[in-house]
Amino acid sequence: MNVLGAGRRFVGNLVALYAVHAATFVLPLLTTPFLARVLGPAALGLLVFAQAFAGLLGMLVQYGFDFSANREVARARDDSSRLAEVMSGVMSAKLLLALPAILLALGASVLIPTLRDHPALLWASVFWTLAQASNLMWYFVGIERAGVASSLDVGAKVLATAGIFALVRGPADLWWVPVLNGGAALTSSVLALRIAHRDVPLLRPSLGRALAALKGGWSLFVFSAASSVSATGSAFLLGLFVEPRLLGYYNGADRIARAFQGVLQPLSRALYPRFNRAAHHSMAEARALLPSGVRLVGGAGVVLCLAAALGAPLWVRILLGPEFLPSVPVLRVLAFLPLVVSLNLVLGILWLLPLGRDRAFNTVVIGGTALSALLIVVLVPRYGPLGMASAVVLTEVAILVSLLLVCRNTLRARPEKEVERASVTS
Repeated sequence: MNVLGAGRRFVGNLVALYAVHAATFVLPLLTTPFLARVLGPAALGLLVFAQAFAGLLGMLVQYGFDFSANREVARARDDSSRLAEVMSGVMSAKLLLALPAILLALGASVLIPTLRDHPALLWASVFWTLAQASNLMWYFVGIERAGVASSLDVGAKVLATAGIFALVRGPADLWWVPVLNGGAALTSSVLALRIAHRDVPLLRPSLGRALAALKGGWSLFVFSAASSVSATGSAFLLGLFVEPRLLGYYNGADRIARAFQGVLQPLSRALYPRFNRAAHHSMAEARALLPSGVRLVGGAGVVLCLAAALGAPLWVRILLGPEFLPSVPVLRVLAFLPLVVSLNLVLGILWLLPLGRDRAFNTVVIGGTALSALLIVVLVPRYGPLGMASAVVLTEVAILVSLLLVCRNTLRARPEKEVERASVTS
């Protein structure tokens, strides 16, 4: 099967996901020069630390449903009653998970001095992450109608960006950033739910369906949690070791590198439902898609890596300003992320997960998270932000090597019945 000729539905989904990417990553890049200059490295570091902690809470509430629920929706796209059960289960589960997230935030407000000293920033960030976790993009991507949700998401985030420019005037206004972004996310989610209700009946929250969704999504929650700890958690861990100013330097480079890396996400998410359905039908069909996935996602990773590395001084000067020149060497290290991550996305998200190899994938990602923690402890106290950047890149390289070893076994002769059984039971 040729992915490039897969049809209008795929192209429309891809365009919509890139629109969401623009709102999620490009719009913050527009505010980054403004915030970097208005706040300075120290205040920006405080904002990053609070949002990184909140992001970890959001990881708990989202529970990997972007993958597990998306997979269920893709397989039951034409069954409205099944879609209603999936939606009810996911929404009920998120409501259930919001409680421990809030309790953890209460504990952090007492135990972590930086968060205790800035309560407005902490709770504004918690509001933002809970609102973001309520999104329904997983549903619309699964039915390959991402344009519906993306239009709402983009519009709301444009308004939030305008609000940041209008209301943030100095370090005392830090809390406006998560409040405005959270308000945009909540508005988008409410409107998306109303649209989804036109095709799928909305069921009342149910503890039984919530527990079923949690059970079904457990394996992909492990992956999602490990990924979040490696990405969002790196800024939080760095903030525990260094002063906010150094965290600001690291985050400036990390934002630019993640923006380049983020270009890969819409492409992989648009391909994911098709790889799912192909693997559900036959190994041969899945194998036919794999080379196209490597060319598309891997090729994009090469281009993005070169653009980030070669243009590092220019990106820092334009986006962050001269006060952030220490971010340049950090960005040059992080520039390797788009290349390595692109290959990890193909091997993990587009190959192992559709084949039902959740356990093998989780083992690799958990191992990478453990390695990341070890590297952070070893490298950050001595090398600071540069050590953190090295730890992040080395972790992704180790994950890539491990995925290559796992995928080599799956690409060898594997009985067709085993593939079908894995698809049904995953």
